[in-house]
Amino acid sequence: MDLKQLEYIVAIEKYGTMSDAAVGLFITPSALNQQLLKLEKDLGIPLFNRRRRHMEPTEAGRVYLDAAKQMLALRQATYAQLQDLANCHTGSYHVGLTFEHSSDMFARIYPPFHQKYPGISIQCHQLLVPEMLDMLLTGQLDIAFVLGGRPEIYEAEYIPLSAENLLLGVQRSHPVAQLAGPADQQPCNIIDLSLLKDEAFATALKSSTMRTELIDPIFEREQFHPRIMMESSFNSFLQQLAALGVCVSIVPQSRVTNHRDIAWFYLPGYPRFQFGVAYPKNYRLNRALNDFIELARQDAQTYLQCPPPEI
Repeated sequence: MDLKQLEYIVAIEKYGTMSDAAVGLFITPSALNQQLLKLEKDLGIPLFNRRRRHMEPTEAGRVYLDAAKQMLALRQATYAQLQDLANCHTGSYHVGLTFEHSSDMFARIYPPFHQKYPGISIQCHQLLVPEMLDMLLTGQLDIAFVLGGRPEIYEAEYIPLSAENLLLGVQRSHPVAQLAGPADQQPCNIIDLSLLKDEAFATALKSSTMRTELIDPIFEREQFHPRIMMESSFNSFLQQLAALGVCVSIVPQSRVTNHRDIAWFYLPGYPRFQFGVAYPKNYRLNRALNDFIELARQDAQTYLQCPPPEI
């Protein structure tokens, strides 16, 4: 079996369509289709049923896919063991990073990692969490640092690194700001969202896990329908909007830097989310990656961990 061909077939199952799989694999749909047709001709049996909008594995396809996944996992585990025997002096890894949390963390931990493993190359990819999870499942990333409120739903192995609260900020001159704590203190009160029914909101991107797993469920549970004026991956920008009174902003607690101009509140239900590292199931972490993750854990505990509110 051609291992590259195995990766193609697994990607077709994962994405469900030839065009989406081709995008994920960075090849053209026609090239991917030719690979599948060649394999099916060699085997003498179809591996997928071509539906109008979906590629569905046949019974033979499922047998082939099971074997393909086992072989790809075996290849990765073998390489990891060999790298450990070679003291991990060389290697190349693809790492997924969120736009702020893990990018800032990477800048802090890479120098000591590189000093210990100078022959290892790290290629970083800044992406939204759903994109990183897709790339993990298709073998395009080795590990990904992710944010979310429900890591148990990820189709990947997951190691939690830190946890923190989600806060809502309003300009200090706003009438509700008087309900918050002093400017030199952490939040001490929960916000009544009905008091902000006429305000514009600035939040994380609609497609981000911060929105889908945390913020939007809060709005739905509270039967609150915000007027969202701005969506951004950059928390410094969200804070600037709140400080200038443009919007009410929702920001992770570890990213909060402005207490003078912004009054901060806990959200209803005191939502907390995790920062952690995900990697493919059946993926064997070698010594170098384990050391990289340990550096990330230490950094997250220092810079990102925030205690739950005292209810």
